[in-house]
Amino acid sequence: MIRARTLLALLVGLPLAVSGQSGAVRYDQSTRIDIKLPPELARNPEVMANMGNIPKSSTRPMQLRFTPQAALFGPAPVSAAPGAPGAAGMATRGDVIMMGGSAGGGGAAREVMVMDASAMSGSFAFFGGGGGGMDAVTGAFTDLESGSYVELRSLLGRTFRITDSRPAIGWKLTGESAQFLGYPVFQAIAKQDTTSIEAWFTPDIPVSAGPAQYGGLPGLILTLAIDSNRVVFTATAVDLKTPVEKISAPSEGSKVTRAEYDKLLADKQAEMMKGRRGRGN
Repeated sequence: MIRARTLLALLVGLPLAVSGQSGAVRYDQSTRIDIKLPPELARNPEVMANMGNIPKSSTRPMQLRFTPQAALFGPAPVSAAPGAPGAAGMATRGDVIMMGGSAGGGGAAREVMVMDASAMSGSFAFFGGGGGGMDAVTGAFTDLESGSYVELRSLLGRTFRITDSRPAIGWKLTGESAQFLGYPVFQAIAKQDTTSIEAWFTPDIPVSAGPAQYGGLPGLILTLAIDSNRVVFTATAVDLKTPVEKISAPSEGSKVTRAEYDKLLADKQAEMMKGRRGRGN
């Protein structure tokens, strides 16, 4: 085992000549699905009958493209494939799980539980009729030179672009080491508010980046776990040979500040809860 102090000295001594690294990493983003039903739904026979059909986790492919100057994280390109029919009384659309009602526009509107399994908060909301996920991160851009950060979020079918500073993470090296995908990796842990973070990074790819907003280590993050594996990013492939074109910050979506987006999300959540109370649920 390598002591943290020795590891830090090793990383500081990395030659600057190897920092001009470009490439792409494909990750599986797995989110544990924990459901706590409110009492009125726990007493609903239709909802309870479908509980056994809900998977324990949701996984989707993601990709990080990086150059020495910037990194861009988002959904991995996938080939189109016809969707398989879901289980009775349940449909899936991407990472959104719908229970107890119709996911389509036809037929009578019934109460539908919608969970955005990709959301970091692991929260869920309740809608009347079909709908999409309440809130989800769809992209993250980091300027590795200036530290600027752009995040794309999808809220009820609309895309919002949040410009901010790169989140500062107080990483601590544990001294633990291992091998992953043929690379030596070292463990780092951090705490953000009440969120625990565990990362394994490799100095063999000296790029201070990782999945979503996570980075700031002297090497690329290959695996990352949030809140005791509630959300896990696992690298499945690393490509350092295919040329990467210049990476630019995303421009799509409505530009808002973090405070403006948080208020908009809170207002939408309050509006939906008010609507549910109005229907007597």
